[in-house]
Amino acid sequence: MPTFYLDDEPIEFEEGETIIKAALRHGKDVPRYCYHPALTVVAQCRMCLVDVTDMGNGRPAPKLFTSCSTPAMPGMKVSLQTDKVKEGQNIISELTLVNHPLDCPICDQSGECDLQDYAFQYGTGHSEMTHEKRTYGWRDVGTYIMLERNRCIHCSRCERYSKEVEGAHDFGVFLRSHETTFDTFEDHRITHKFQGNLVDLCPVGAITEREFRFKKRAWKLTRTPSVCASCATGCNITVDHESNRVERLKPRENQAVNRWWMCDDGRIGYRQLNDREHRALEPQARVKGELIPANWETIQLAVITRLEEISARGDQVVGLADTTATNEELFLFKKMLVDCFGAKTYSPAHPQQAAPTGHFLNDLISPDKTPNSAGAKALGLGMDLKNDGVRKALEKSPKVVFVLGNPWSENSQLLALAAKADFVCHIATFSSPWVQITDVVLPGATFAEKAGTYTNKHGRVQRIFPAVNPPEDCRDQTRILLDLMRGLGISTEFNTPVQVLNGLGSQEAAFKGLTWDTVGTSGQPLAGIKA
Repeated sequence: MPTFYLDDEPIEFEEGETIIKAALRHGKDVPRYCYHPALTVVAQCRMCLVDVTDMGNGRPAPKLFTSCSTPAMPGMKVSLQTDKVKEGQNIISELTLVNHPLDCPICDQSGECDLQDYAFQYGTGHSEMTHEKRTYGWRDVGTYIMLERNRCIHCSRCERYSKEVEGAHDFGVFLRSHETTFDTFEDHRITHKFQGNLVDLCPVGAITEREFRFKKRAWKLTRTPSVCASCATGCNITVDHESNRVERLKPRENQAVNRWWMCDDGRIGYRQLNDREHRALEPQARVKGELIPANWETIQLAVITRLEEISARGDQVVGLADTTATNEELFLFKKMLVDCFGAKTYSPAHPQQAAPTGHFLNDLISPDKTPNSAGAKALGLGMDLKNDGVRKALEKSPKVVFVLGNPWSENSQLLALAAKADFVCHIATFSSPWVQITDVVLPGATFAEKAGTYTNKHGRVQRIFPAVNPPEDCRDQTRILLDLMRGLGISTEFNTPVQVLNGLGSQEAAFKGLTWDTVGTSGQPLAGIKA
């Protein structure tokens, strides 16, 4: 690979690559406002100035260059540290702040604002501005976002995203010179499902989320990497939380899955993570027709005792699992049904996208609103689109029904068939119609409260991590299943989801070779699927 030098450090680059792109790929910090790798280069913020002391031919550049629009050349010598660069950055910082209000104390972007950081690092600390600042006021421009034009620094990221990525052309640039403003066309209100990406792109507090407005300071939040569970795409995200409460979900870059983006439906998924009204909060057992709370030790002993009394095997036992469960949970659930009872597990099949639409953002939204249908299929669970298999199994009048999650919870016919069983054991995170017929409720954890993996619609296995703690009497589903298996006399070497995934990699052909470490931060495809 050819090489140029940034502050005397060699930087390898690909042919045609710009200075800033190569520098950022090597972990160098280059200040910028308008540059974003997903958008066309406009070089209008001028913040990424560099001093090219040798253009690769022994001669220096006559002036400062913008690193976002200057191709790297073999042997080129570039500096971010010369006095000329610092003077240029000072001037640009002062110009950027000419009309920017001192809103930091009330701005939602405070603490994660590029302008705030760069003004501190590269600004002069004073201004020659003597006349009043230009003012516009805020605007209600979308169902998910709001626009505060006074804070806009004219980086044009919003306009380029609307035109080049989303394709709706919602944002435009109006007027000229000192009066230039970025706004929606003719007060058009944005209604598409990718508005939140505008907030992520905006380097200042000009575009903000309604959901997060005036709620929390960014520096108080802890960010935990995870995967969106709102559909089968599996967008990589961070779960931003504070005081054991999830405050927002933000996209995390993964070029193999969602690039830099996610949909607004996924973003508002944080609401359910904080829902306690519809949550299964404690173990319950049905006594004289009524579910009453019980402690874990008592209820587990009661479950094991009841199963031994019924002594059902084969078709007399049915397992029903929905595809919100992780790979590890589905593996253990299937293993428990097979090893303990010689029984089969069924999962509902969900509609799949027939073919890519050709629009990357639209393809992020899957008609399958569960995160792990591909994992259930890879594990060989009976995926049942028309419900024929599960109906036949329940029509055989099984004595025991195990339910993981809330599969077929809206199908009253299947619920009525399951209700005829002698014993229904429900491992649930949220309440559903299953609660009306179950004999035991074992409360589980949400995806933000546990570790594990999901397999997305393209067959990529991706990790989730616990961000917050579950309610006091709720447990990780992996632990619940392991305790049940041990109580039923099945010895297992597994204790954690990490160990279960490693076991998956050795016992299931589709997961061959996969371990927690090899899955890594960006995921790994199932065996036989190209990355």
